[in-house]
Amino acid sequence: MLRVTVLGSGSRGNAVLIDGSEGSVLVDAGFGPRALCSRLLAVGRHPEEIHAVLLTHEHIDHAAGAAAASARWGWPAYATADTLRALGDTDSGLPVHTHSLAATGLTHVSGFAVEHHAVPHDAADCRALVLTDGRSGARVGVVLDAGRVPEGLPEALSRLDLLVLESNHDREILANGPYPRLLKRRISGGSGHLSNEAAAALAARCAHRDLRGVILAHLSETNNTPELALASVRDGLRRAGWRRDALWASAQRQPHAPITATGAATPVATSQLSLF
Repeated sequence: MLRVTVLGSGSRGNAVLIDGSEGSVLVDAGFGPRALCSRLLAVGRHPEEIHAVLLTHEHIDHAAGAAAASARWGWPAYATADTLRALGDTDSGLPVHTHSLAATGLTHVSGFAVEHHAVPHDAADCRALVLTDGRSGARVGVVLDAGRVPEGLPEALSRLDLLVLESNHDREILANGPYPRLLKRRISGGSGHLSNEAAAALAARCAHRDLRGVILAHLSETNNTPELALASVRDGLRRAGWRRDALWASAQRQPHAPITATGAATPVATSQLSLF
């Protein structure tokens, strides 16, 4: 059964574990190998159980651990050709084992059919991803960094069972907060991050009767709160006619409970481990 576990999400690192019928992959590896291992162990998993890492883009909070993890555990890394080229110019470097995502159509990775869609962000080629489990047909969409919702993205995210969606900032808190003006403009601009309101609007467009759950991600610890993000997106989903209560906010500092394709949270006995 498809299962999604956000190991951590925010400006200091992102990694999403997706288990399917035939394999397990990470979407992004924004933590170093030690932290990735600790976070996996905290949810009862081991790095050796991961079969591949899919990278949305090359920024450090999404890809800093990819090369080291690839070397240590043999994980192949998948990304678009432009992202792989950009990774080669970063301090962490290009992973040992790399594969380019197909420019169009599907890429098959560890039992998943992977599709991607361009999203506006100040990176070489940032992508939203949709993974379809080959056996069950269950689908999960992952949108972690996007300055705005581009044409075609809601359609690409149609018929999902689970959605992992950036809900980065509250507009008012950001505007009145401590960040420098240029950073505020970067975050709220068309190549920055989705606000709670923008996330709510996108979630509403993705809502359908068989959408089982929505997990909010990349919440700013300075410019947002889980309560505000959840309230905004819940309101958008309600307005779209979605009546389920399967809505969660992930955190930067610890993994979230695994969420199954049925929209059920499955708590695990976590250990007190060093997560950074």
